[in-house]
Amino acid sequence: MDALIFPVIAVNENFQVIRLNQAALDRSDQKNFPEALKHYCYEILYGRKNICPYCPFSPENQTQPDGEVHERIIQSAGANNEEKTLRLLFHRIKSERLYFVETIEDITKQRERQEEMVRMEKLAALGTMVSGIAHELNNPLTGIGLTLQNLAANAKTMTSEEIQKRMHMLQKDLDRASRIVSDILTFARPGEINLTPGDVIHIIQRAIATIQRLYPVLSRRVEWKLEGEQEAITYIHPEKLERVFINLFRNSIQALDYASGHIRVDIKKTVKWIHVIVEDDAGGIGAEEIDKIFHPFFSKSEDKRGTGLGLSICHSIITQHKGKIRVRSFENQTKFYLSLPASHE
Repeated sequence: MDALIFPVIAVNENFQVIRLNQAALDRSDQKNFPEALKHYCYEILYGRKNICPYCPFSPENQTQPDGEVHERIIQSAGANNEEKTLRLLFHRIKSERLYFVETIEDITKQRERQEEMVRMEKLAALGTMVSGIAHELNNPLTGIGLTLQNLAANAKTMTSEEIQKRMHMLQKDLDRASRIVSDILTFARPGEINLTPGDVIHIIQRAIATIQRLYPVLSRRVEWKLEGEQEAITYIHPEKLERVFINLFRNSIQALDYASGHIRVDIKKTVKWIHVIVEDDAGGIGAEEIDKIFHPFFSKSEDKRGTGLGLSICHSIITQHKGKIRVRSFENQTKFYLSLPASHE
């Protein structure tokens, strides 16, 4: 027992220490083991002059009615598991003469280390978010600045068509900056949402139509498959749930990058859940990336077309629906598993 770093003592029914390890001896301020064995447990461990008030072995606790003793012990112990343990121990004490073992551990430094780690993690997350926001906003703002400089220098000699072209570039950059701010606000302040009855399959069909309209060239060689249930009605927020599927489908067609491939959506229902599996064969996600896939500002696209917030927002929206989302990747395929509660409760 000397290998243990926390004090351990064995005590008889008279509170006399009959065994102790080196850590307990160090804590007791006694010079050697024989001297320590002359003392009581409450002296060795806690430096008290009297029996601990919460000790189930004290004469006071053993002579009081059970209810009062239990209430006294429970208030001192606090936790449910401790309560159950002490109740059983007290009943055994009344019927048997027992020896017992007591340990004590100082967790102050451990808690301080944990709090410091949490604080550092929060600071690191904040730094990542701030640098991500700065990087994402810098691109459209730089474009706006260069376009305005060009207009200011050449406005007198430009034709109306050239000016309209520059104005279109400005609008494009402004729209991108606005979308970045909107994504950041959605991620940072998800808030509560009002759920209404709706068909998940109808939402998926609408998302597919939106992707085909927005990305006609990218999605031209994509084969879409919608399989499984014909109806999946539950409580949803239609616009936000559609955004989830638009983000997933956009990632898939961008990963296919004009190549032929398929995007398959399979819907299954159980008593408690509606499961949606979104699968593509666009090459899969590397093992070193899959654990970061839902982290904010993480993007695996080389040209940095997105903000890296799409899947973080998907995770946030599904969580708002009291659902779950996870991802698996194997054999050049990626599968997203979405589970939504089958009822409002």
